[in-house]
Amino acid sequence: MTTGDELPAPAPPPPSAIEVEATPATAEDTAGPTIEAPPLPPPPRDPPPISPPRAPRRPWKEHVWAAVCHLLLFLVIPTVFLGAVLTFFVWQIFGKRDRHVEDQGREALNFQINVAVVTAVLGATCLAAPLVPLVWLVALVFCLLAARAASQGETYRYPWVVRVVTH
Repeated sequence: MTTGDELPAPAPPPPSAIEVEATPATAEDTAGPTIEAPPLPPPPRDPPPISPPRAPRRPWKEHVWAAVCHLLLFLVIPTVFLGAVLTFFVWQIFGKRDRHVEDQGREALNFQINVAVVTAVLGATCLAAPLVPLVWLVALVFCLLAARAASQGETYRYPWVVRVVTH
C-alpha cells in the first residue's frame, strides 16, 4: 500500500547542450534548385538623329552665274575695277531671276570693291607696295572658296569686308 507520503519520482535532468561538429558549407549545400533566368534584351539604341529636310538641290547650271560673280575677281586684280563693273552687270541682270545670284553677286561686288581699294591704297604708298601681291593671293584664295560654295548653292560670306553695296 502506498501512503500519501511518497514523493513523486524526480524529473530527469534537463537535456544538456548538444555538441555539434562544425563543418564548412559547400556551394552545393547552400544553393537551392537552379533556375535559368531568361537573357536580358539588349539596351535600346537611340533612334538615328533626324536631320532637317533639305531643300531640293538644283542643278549646278543654275548656280553658274553666282560662281561667275565671284570669279570675276580675276579681272579686278590686273585692271582694278573692270571685274567689279562686270560683276555689277551680272548681278543686276541675273540677280532679278534668282535670289542666290542676287545675294552672291552683291557679296562678290563688295569683296571686289574692297580688294580694288586696298590695292590702290597699298600701290600708292611706296613702303606698302610690296604687300599688294600678298593681298591678291589672299583674295584669290577667298575668291575660289566663294565660287566653290556658290556653285553648290551655298551662301558664302567673305571675312573682313566692308559691305558698301547693301541693296
